[in-house]
Amino acid sequence: MEIIGIIVVVLVVAYFVSNNKKDKKVKVQAPVAKPQPKKPSVAELKKLTKNQLIELAEKKNLKVKKSGAKAAVISEIRDQL
Repeated sequence: MEIIGIIVVVLVVAYFVSNNKKDKKVKVQAPVAKPQPKKPSVAELKKLTKNQLIELAEKKNLKVKKSGAKAAVISEIRDQL
């Protein structure tokens, strides 16, 4: 009878030890990389008017010369993004 009691105690201890090992495992997830905002292509920017380009630059807090040619505004926007 004592042997059965000892076996039960050993099984209970083994059960709790195995469960504690599972709980201590820490799952490490890889950091999620933030997707970089896509730079608009030159072709996409050429479709916009000069005023739209200047508005876009203001929304994104970019400094562009308003008096410059459309091509200059496009290149300034692309350089700053």
